[in-house]
Amino acid sequence: MNEQMMIIEKMRKRVMVLRICMWAIPLGMMILSVIMMIGSSSFDAGPFPLVLAFFGSIFFIAIFYLIVYRKKLNEYRNYYKTHYVYDMVRQVIPDAVYQPEYGFPSQLISQTGLMQMGNIYKSEDYIRGTYNNVAFERSDILIQNESSDSDGNTHTTTYLRGRWMIFESNKDFEADLQIIQQGFGYARKRTSIFTKKTERRHAFKTEDAEFNRMFKCLCQNEVEAFYLLTPGLMQGLMQLAAQSDGKVMIGFVDNQLHVAINSNKDYLEPPIYHSPNDDDIMKVRNEINAVTSFVKGLNLDRKIFK
Repeated sequence: MNEQMMIIEKMRKRVMVLRICMWAIPLGMMILSVIMMIGSSSFDAGPFPLVLAFFGSIFFIAIFYLIVYRKKLNEYRNYYKTHYVYDMVRQVIPDAVYQPEYGFPSQLISQTGLMQMGNIYKSEDYIRGTYNNVAFERSDILIQNESSDSDGNTHTTTYLRGRWMIFESNKDFEADLQIIQQGFGYARKRTSIFTKKTERRHAFKTEDAEFNRMFKCLCQNEVEAFYLLTPGLMQGLMQLAAQSDGKVMIGFVDNQLHVAINSNKDYLEPPIYHSPNDDDIMKVRNEINAVTSFVKGLNLDRKIFK
């Protein structure tokens, strides 16, 4: 085990012990309170000692989490990502820049007009670089909407939990083409008659029946949309969607290709209860492949995108 892995393992074990203590100590307090109540006259005093122990346990967990556990967990997460994950990324993408705590601003995603935005937004694990001469950015994205009913009950709906990738092109796309895989929910389609005519998309079909069954296509400029939707691109997109770990949506906006994958997963988080193993390596590689496979599968370095 090299020095870097020894540091990661030491930090992981510390976090694991702290997490166990955070729950085991309050649980022990509760059990001890019950035993003392049963074995003493305090049992005659009613449930007050048990209630006191319960709220004391909640207070202990909150303080322990805020002061001790969260700090050590963040130190472990940052070291794991900036060393272990970053090294693996740069093996495939040498010029990659990785900023674990940074992500796409919500305004950037909103301005694409591709997603409903809800009222909760979080983004992290930002990576940018160049692969096969195609500049890209990617980040984890969480978009949710929290609402309350007439009884005051709160309900949270997840619109998107996965990754968002942006690939640069030297060509401006006038089609405003949006391709949505069946099952990808909460896309902002902008097909309503209440949408400004200059921003309104309309649905259309391609000549590929299999592609039409898998995806819904919307655009503003149908002529350019068919220019972009070559048979090779459609075949590549179908293969990528079949291999993906979530539902896919892509959008051609200005001079960028946006790709959203709703995987409901976060692969770049470090393990707590076991040492980094082959499964963790595979998870990181899957995140790297999510970028490289789209560059290769859609041939984004072709002249059509230049």
